[in-house]
Amino acid sequence: MNELKNQIETLRKTIFKIYENHPENDRTNQEDSFKLFVKGALNIQLKLFIERYKRLGLSDAETMQCIVIHPSLYEISSKQIDDCDSQALSIAVAQYFEIVSIAPAYTDVLSLLLESILLVGKRGKGLGQCLTPPSLASGCSELMPMQTDQPFKVMEMCCGAGAFVLAPLQQMMERNPNHAKNATVIANDIDPFMCCTTTLQIIANTVINDIDLCEFTQHCSNVITEWTSGNPYLFRFITPAKIYESRARIREEKLRAYGYYEIFGYPANVTPLRDSEARIVHSATQLVGAA
Repeated sequence: MNELKNQIETLRKTIFKIYENHPENDRTNQEDSFKLFVKGALNIQLKLFIERYKRLGLSDAETMQCIVIHPSLYEISSKQIDDCDSQALSIAVAQYFEIVSIAPAYTDVLSLLLESILLVGKRGKGLGQCLTPPSLASGCSELMPMQTDQPFKVMEMCCGAGAFVLAPLQQMMERNPNHAKNATVIANDIDPFMCCTTTLQIIANTVINDIDLCEFTQHCSNVITEWTSGNPYLFRFITPAKIYESRARIREEKLRAYGYYEIFGYPANVTPLRDSEARIVHSATQLVGAA
């Protein structure tokens, strides 16, 4: 945990360099730096997310049916890019991706960082936002465990940076990662930037940690006055059966290549290798042993 805190603090310092030399006050520069960092990281992850689906066998048409993205979610102006320190932005994004890859899946990396940069000292001005600490969200999730061995929903109507969405997903991954395919996640917030941050945290884990939730939808609305009006969502993906089939096929091919079934036997749903194929695998395992 201390190591994670140190990594996040290092990330904070790098983020602040993005607009460090901008002619505004420090507070404004730090806020603008964090907002560009989130948008930049989200842009990259959305592109990788789409490419991942294509790599697993989906056509362009199939991908478009499964993924819906509203442009406002990822838009960055040319002025934002021209005025920033692009090297600092690149380093900050890379540091965030590294943290996500090392931390347990669905660790809330950004909630405390966002609150300390954008909300502290504002005394409730604007939308009166106050984010839930990840530790509290995790404790609540432990007190109210979900049954994840069958289809289930995680819903948060004022999601902020995603603490109450991420906590039950992290708990699920710790107990049985195979249950990710049962999870439908629905998030909403009135603040578009909060929506961007939650979406980033979900998509980064999907891509970097190679996880496939059943479905994720990010709404942006006033949940009291607009929720029932059918406002379009900012982002949505539904994992098609073809993705799960492709991943199962890849896993089976890897197990065959390493001779796993030859050693431990074939399950009922896997066809044994022909003699010629078995000899190839046997030779390969001998070479591995010799090495």
